[in-house]
Amino acid sequence: MSTSPAKANPEAPVAERAESGLFPAGIPFIVGNEGAERFSYYGMRAILKTYLTTLYLHFVAVEIAGASAARGASAKATAVTHLFMAGVYAFPMIGALFADRLLGKYPVIFWVSLIYVAGHGTLALAGRFAVWENWPLAEYGFYVGLALIAIGSGGIKPCVSANVGDQFSAKNKDLVATVFQIFYFIINFGSFFSTVLTPILKNTLGPEVAFGVPGIFMAIAAVVFWFGRKRFVRVPPKPGGPLGLLDTASGVLFFTPVIALIVAVFVVSHGFTAPAKDDLSAAAFYALYVRRYVAFLAVHSWHYFAVAAGLVVAGAFLFRARQRLQQDTGFVAMIAYALRHRKGRKPGTSFFGPVREKFGEDAAEGPPAVLRIILVFSMVSVFWALFDQHASTWITQAGTMNLKLRVPVWTWKWAIWGTIAMAGYGGVWLFAWISNRRLARRTTMSVLGLLGGAGAACIMADLVYRRWTELELAPEQISALNPLLVMIIIPSLNVLVYNPMKKRGREVRPLQKMTVGMFLAAVAFAIAAVLQERIEAAGRGDVHVLWQVCQYFVMTTAEVLVSVTGLEFAYTQAPRSMKSTIMGFWLLCVTAGNVLVAFLAPMETILSLSEFFWVFTCLMVVASAVFALMAKLYKGKTYLQEAQAH
Repeated sequence: MSTSPAKANPEAPVAERAESGLFPAGIPFIVGNEGAERFSYYGMRAILKTYLTTLYLHFVAVEIAGASAARGASAKATAVTHLFMAGVYAFPMIGALFADRLLGKYPVIFWVSLIYVAGHGTLALAGRFAVWENWPLAEYGFYVGLALIAIGSGGIKPCVSANVGDQFSAKNKDLVATVFQIFYFIINFGSFFSTVLTPILKNTLGPEVAFGVPGIFMAIAAVVFWFGRKRFVRVPPKPGGPLGLLDTASGVLFFTPVIALIVAVFVVSHGFTAPAKDDLSAAAFYALYVRRYVAFLAVHSWHYFAVAAGLVVAGAFLFRARQRLQQDTGFVAMIAYALRHRKGRKPGTSFFGPVREKFGEDAAEGPPAVLRIILVFSMVSVFWALFDQHASTWITQAGTMNLKLRVPVWTWKWAIWGTIAMAGYGGVWLFAWISNRRLARRTTMSVLGLLGGAGAACIMADLVYRRWTELELAPEQISALNPLLVMIIIPSLNVLVYNPMKKRGREVRPLQKMTVGMFLAAVAFAIAAVLQERIEAAGRGDVHVLWQVCQYFVMTTAEVLVSVTGLEFAYTQAPRSMKSTIMGFWLLCVTAGNVLVAFLAPMETILSLSEFFWVFTCLMVVASAVFALMAKLYKGKTYLQEAQAH
């Protein structure tokens, strides 16, 4: 290891190191926390659908009239998996309120990390109950564990990225883009390895170990974050104190209808029986399905929404009290002000004219800009409904395919152990770099040389001795293709598409990228549907699982075009005072998409999986066409943060 003289004082004050032109002292702890947390989350999520299906086969599916046990269990598991993911992306709105308005980012991240650990511990305990065949306790324990993890993830997700930005000053702001690239890499790195390893743990050591190991990684994440507590730049919450408490309380109460929707679908959906298709046309059947399902929810869960409505009214009273103490200029506050003063609006001025007169141009521009973006983003919810099914229905599809691989013995061993060795060394190299220490170049070259030499020897051995072995993959492991392809597709698009087009003066705009990505998602599901038709015609286990690579490649390309570009678009199009607000709405798009899948999940009991895929393909085509039209009509303005020191 080599260090420069400027890097020799790791105990320098936080403020001093933040202005040194180096990576801030807290960055290694934040990146370490994020990597362990993502390993924890994606490892648990990888086995969630298949484990729930097995669990429900014992006692839940038999309650679903008119459906086979297997289809009923799969439909219920799909619904619960996506409602869990809906919660994971809904709770960040609440976590952001606590972090930004009341407590600050560090306390929220640390304490919800402990809730996260408790959630994994509860899942492991529920897995032990399943081994003991105590199915009711296994089910309820699982729900408690998932709820705790959703709360924990919701507290971490909105805070970590902002906490990274807080660490930088004007003197080292050029490193911000690099750190966020490291973040995106570490997320996919952790996701890939946990998706590969956790199914092995489930199949060999049982569910309690498979759910417990991610919990251990989450505990490591919390400990790593705690060790960095004295090295972080901590930006205090605004406004904090009593005003911050009122902001947080009213915001949480305003958010209760979203929680009520998730809870209502979770609690009552298992009692809904999808109508028979009979001789109905596709349009007539889907119209009947939606009509009956909405009526069923209205009858059986109205009290959830009644309670939520009462809580929203209470939130309005708290919000009004807060505005009387000190007028806020946030999104809701400016809309409320415009409504209250609409009668005093001058002729020829817009709805937000009173806001402009009282608070200035920036405050008046904020709400309409956010509303325009929300309108465009409304169709992105359908994209997330399709994308997140690689953690549910695509795993179900993989389970019906031929999962056996024939590989050369020595080359395969080298691929496994070489990957582990390279990942370990890469982790050491990465953390040395962001700790402002560099491993010697000769060390890196020596490691690469040893691995390359070992690989060449293994390939030669296989060419000479021609020994082969057969492996059987777990269906959950196929979803590891997504993070692996993300790490390949992002640089490939930059090198092969974006940069050459930019050199020719034809730069692709964000909404154009997103439109292409939306249509590609429909193509990916069409591929999945055609593949499923082939599986249903050929029989279980006859079609090889590697055919799924096609749909994963197209869907991951769509993800890069929609997700990464969407975040860039949202950030640049939202006014400075509304950037956190629009990021919250972006996450709510993911929630809405997952609720949509849960809403349609009972269709699995009467439709073949190929027909289920075609339903979402058609939905995506319609959503893509509407998105393309709105993107063409969109008139926006770019807002960027002013460069400033902390």
